[in-house]
Amino acid sequence: MNNSLYFREVQFDPVVYERVLQKPAADLRYVIYFTPRSGSSWLTDVLSQTRRLSEANEAFNPNFIPNIAQVCNASNLEQYINVLIRRHNYHGVYGFEITMHQLEAVFPRAALFLEHFGSGPCFWLIRRDIVAQAISLAKMVSTNVAHTAHASEEERQASDQSFAYDAKLIRRWLLHILSAERKNEEFFERHGLEPLRMCYEQTTLLSAQQMVNVVTRHLRLPDLPPMEFKSSHGKLGTSRNTEFAERFRMDEATFMAAVDAERAPWLARLHDIVETSY
Repeated sequence: MNNSLYFREVQFDPVVYERVLQKPAADLRYVIYFTPRSGSSWLTDVLSQTRRLSEANEAFNPNFIPNIAQVCNASNLEQYINVLIRRHNYHGVYGFEITMHQLEAVFPRAALFLEHFGSGPCFWLIRRDIVAQAISLAKMVSTNVAHTAHASEEERQASDQSFAYDAKLIRRWLLHILSAERKNEEFFERHGLEPLRMCYEQTTLLSAQQMVNVVTRHLRLPDLPPMEFKSSHGKLGTSRNTEFAERFRMDEATFMAAVDAERAPWLARLHDIVETSY
């Protein structure tokens, strides 16, 4: 998709735009690269509640840009970035989450992305258990239930019961995730990026305050004072997910042996963020 199409509905006001440009841009800009169903929504929720670490949302998700662009009064990508790093400048900090698929869809050149966001700290959020992740993604797409924060208990139970085992579907979404991981690893290597490597299996062991400690320390910022966090994000996975994961690994043993071998070097590089959080 031509990225200009994301901005075609914006009624651009040059006076308002120039006024925004008078505000300071965030000096510290961080990126959280992630894959879907890796706990990124909880992380966004936690970081945004600090009111110090920016909103850490998916500002460059192609599905969200048209609406955000209208609010930001941005008629092209350059204007959009200029507004974001000012409007969402929290004490000199701006951060966001992005998948590699989103980056490729929105930015015509990697150099343009890196020009704005390549010199700051970055994070890489994945999931050790890619089968469980693929099942979670397949379930979300099939049932349209993405987060506990936006679904009732009845809706969650109904989605669980309606989700049937489908090895082809699970494999399709697993390959989607694996493709993103490959692209990210190539991107990091090509451009000399050294992210703090995190995984869902560790972030879910941390309290919100501990997670904030992990982020601030990687950003080389002072620890934030303890605060109370409120979140309705919870685990959507059920015993049915676990059952499907075990079945898929048995049904697709040869395929999974190759996947696990490819991912092993990447997983070996994960940092111990639990230790970092104390």
